Amino acid sequence: MEWTDIRRDLLARIQTGVWKPGDSIPREVELATQYGCTRSTVGRALRDLATAGFLERRRKGGTTVSANPVRKAPLEVPIIADAIRKSGKVASYRLLTCHIGMPPRVVSARLGLGPAGAVMFVAALYLADGVPHQLEHRWLVPAAMPGLEAEVLERTPVDEWLLHNAPLTRATIEIEAIDAPKAVADALQMPVGGAALLVTRQSWRQAQVIGLLQLYHAPGVKLSTAI
Repeated sequence: MEWTDIRRDLLARIQTGVWKPGDSIPREVELATQYGCTRSTVGRALRDLATAGFLERRRKGGTTVSANPVRKAPLEVPIIADAIRKSGKVASYRLLTCHIGMPPRVVSARLGLGPAGAVMFVAALYLADGVPHQLEHRWLVPAAMPGLEAEVLERTPVDEWLLHNAPLTRATIEIEAIDAPKAVADALQMPVGGAALLVTRQSWRQAQVIGLLQLYHAPGVKLSTAI
């Protein structure tokens, strides 16, 4: 069993109220026995939940469920495929590219990377009833998301992987109208220079920057959110 599987199960216990705020949870050795894995695997899952604000770990006092997890709770980031399905259309996903390399200078600066700071670049296309719905460009900090590889992204979009493995706690969002450059226009099957909507989101997990995301939409795509 992977640590991410254990994390999901432990988080479910917290979110469903099996473990309530202030409750002490079983020791690592007990959880390792339950899941049939090593203590280090359990420990990684617990550390991750503590970083996200769900657990409080004390050297001599054991581990308890945070009394106020809302303060550091993950953001509810929309799942693109779910939004397409809710509109009554069939959602599909294509991974266009995924590789490690040097980002553009402006991206490097926003992510706070040094001159040798490499990132994972992911480009993907989402379709609704076979029609391009959203082009996605992501620059991700590899150290912030161990286990994320191109093979995983062939079948699982980044937003779904993040939800289960590295939930976000903070983000900034910028929205602007642009003239679609050729690469974007070709992907969205629209005229070069036509009006397109660009949503840029930079995200963090506590103090650690996760990455920078750019979402491109052609005219006619409806976006909605709730605050």
